[in-house]
Amino acid sequence: MDNLTHAALGLSVGVVVAKRGGSLPAAAVAALLAAEAPDLDVFIRNADDPLVSFRWHRHFTHSFAFMPVWAVLSAFITVGFFRWINQPWIPWRSLLLPAFAGVLTHLLCDGCTSYGTMLLWPINHIRYAWDCLPIVDLFATLPLVVMTIIALKMGSKKWASYGLIWFTCYALLGVWQHRRAENTIREYFASEKIVPERLAIKPTISNLILWRVVWLEKGQWHIAAVRVAPGSESQIALGDIRTAWSPAAAGNPPPGTFGEKIIQDFSQFTQNWNAYSVTDTGILVGDIRFSMLPTSGRCLWSVYYGGDEEDHHLPQVTKVAMDRGIQDGDWSHFGSLLLGTDPAYRNSKR
Repeated sequence: MDNLTHAALGLSVGVVVAKRGGSLPAAAVAALLAAEAPDLDVFIRNADDPLVSFRWHRHFTHSFAFMPVWAVLSAFITVGFFRWINQPWIPWRSLLLPAFAGVLTHLLCDGCTSYGTMLLWPINHIRYAWDCLPIVDLFATLPLVVMTIIALKMGSKKWASYGLIWFTCYALLGVWQHRRAENTIREYFASEKIVPERLAIKPTISNLILWRVVWLEKGQWHIAAVRVAPGSESQIALGDIRTAWSPAAAGNPPPGTFGEKIIQDFSQFTQNWNAYSVTDTGILVGDIRFSMLPTSGRCLWSVYYGGDEEDHHLPQVTKVAMDRGIQDGDWSHFGSLLLGTDPAYRNSKR
């Protein structure tokens, strides 16, 4: 989730669990720091490893096991900050509960999104993703921020609780909408006698109405948009079809090479949701789960292996390729899908 949402959740929960008779501002600050701390993993960098950001983002820093580290650090930093501004001495132990609560909001909030979070590291390395909230959703965040500001200005636990209740209810609405989208696509499968080998349903940016659906059938990834607006019939718009990558695909790096290792590591991150395409100079192995448009087969991130696109005399290269480009008509297409006016829509049942 975005850092503004994490900050608002941390401040709100810090106000709610602040010790009676203790410093409410200090509790809020400790929870805020703890709620932002897991994302310090963005500073893990390695110029020789093109996948370092994929490998370490939402890794051990986002696990339940690492919560005590963030809580203690946040409590000590908060105590030091309040001493620095000449505020009364605050026992650091009194800030542990707000700090624990703050970091917990971060982990659970990220788990609601689609990227995947290693909540149970080191017990396992599964990236849990409940797919009920977009990574950025103004409808979830703005009311939360407003209620958090009111709570801080008034020193009100009641208003802080309202903000947390709003966000929780919105996430539960996302769970319900996800289930509706799944039921819709399964009705379509039944009508077309499709038996998918794998199925993923992901929210799209800043709404719980339009969902991206990807399924594997006979070696190909099929993509569709599913619209499940309250009070209206569900709709499906079929999108792109992409070939699924396999270790035997033409153009793969030779065994034992750096390129093969990078694609293997990328496949662990994507959990083998890999699409395959051939370019003029090499191949792209992309994460088919994510794209800028719900019906598009243009992967948001891919591994490119092949000749250097700028200097064809250089040896084969392996690098991460990002595709965040917006082409002409993309926003209008997204709008028509969201509003239900796109001519590609059909009912889930024939």
